[in-house]
Amino acid sequence: MVEKIQKISVTAFILFNNKVLILKRSKQEKFLPNYYEMPGGKVEFGESPDMALIREIKEETNLSIEIIKPYSFFSYISDNNQRHTVDIQFITKIKSNEADVKLSNSHDDYKLIEVDEINNYQISDYMKIAINKGFNEIKL
Repeated sequence: MVEKIQKISVTAFILFNNKVLILKRSKQEKFLPNYYEMPGGKVEFGESPDMALIREIKEETNLSIEIIKPYSFFSYISDNNQRHTVDIQFITKIKSNEADVKLSNSHDDYKLIEVDEINNYQISDYMKIAINKGFNEIKL
């Protein structure tokens, strides 16, 4: 019998001059290769979501962030119904600047986009909703 896995991941809504940072997943990634997403990653066993997000953002982008608050979440089933992922999105404050962005090898490119540019990029529907919610949240 194949073991079913539950995974928690965290994602950062990072704003530079009213544009959100999105990263392009490497073509070598087995899940959603070449798709854009907000940066983030897996919460390791025993790690808090906050600490995981700070670590993941540093690993993926070389940026330092401060977490403001969680603002949204989504979940999905993947890997032939064997993996259930819950993703928590956070509003963050950047403590670096765009010149500091250095991508890890799990991403090929990054863009800074405005809310009306979301459909110009290959982004999952869940992530599009999360990006829209992030833009709405920062307007409040």
